[in-house]
Amino acid sequence: MGCKQCNKKVCDSDRIVCRGFCGSAFHMICVKVDVPALDVMGMHPNNFFWMCDECSKLFLSSHFRNLVKDNDAGPKAFVESMKSVQSDIAKLASTVAALNEKVEAQSTSSSDWPTLGQKRQRNSSADPPGKANIPAASRGKKAMTSVPIIADAEPDDLWYIWLSSFPPTVTEEDICTMVKECLSVDADDPVVVKMLVKKGADITKLSSVTFKVGVGRDY
Repeated sequence: MGCKQCNKKVCDSDRIVCRGFCGSAFHMICVKVDVPALDVMGMHPNNFFWMCDECSKLFLSSHFRNLVKDNDAGPKAFVESMKSVQSDIAKLASTVAALNEKVEAQSTSSSDWPTLGQKRQRNSSADPPGKANIPAASRGKKAMTSVPIIADAEPDDLWYIWLSSFPPTVTEEDICTMVKECLSVDADDPVVVKMLVKKGADITKLSSVTFKVGVGRDY
């Protein structure tokens, strides 16, 4: 590394580094710093340090100080924001885990749950309405490609999660019912469910489908 002032090579024994903003190296003789001064700075590195003329002028600038003062609250606000985000992520992860446990329990307890890739039976009849609380109850019904709104809610008011690997016979109403039962959603709280299928795709030929589910932030 060369001296920023004379551009000549700097040896370790004659080097001093600016601890301002540039971090450049200088010859001690070029910046008129003697060994005793360097020793004092070495004894108190957190309180005594040297800056080059350009960095010291910037540091002493009133405009620069005002900028630092105006942005002093920035890091604190960022830390608080990160803590809030981490808390929200933890709540969301807990919700996803609860939904996964519900789906796994239904998969192992329902003997007629179809395997992935199984073709839909054209002549199968709809299951009794009493089974509408589990996704398998929609077998035999025409899978929906539209996006019904289960409850009115602004998207920004909801947490969104993605539930996947469902048979194409499962409908948005089935997923909505399952989510309400799993999370004990109040009757007046919104639940928004949307089947994520490529536009124009034949749902009956898919091996599985994914749903986007929006629930209140309190859940």
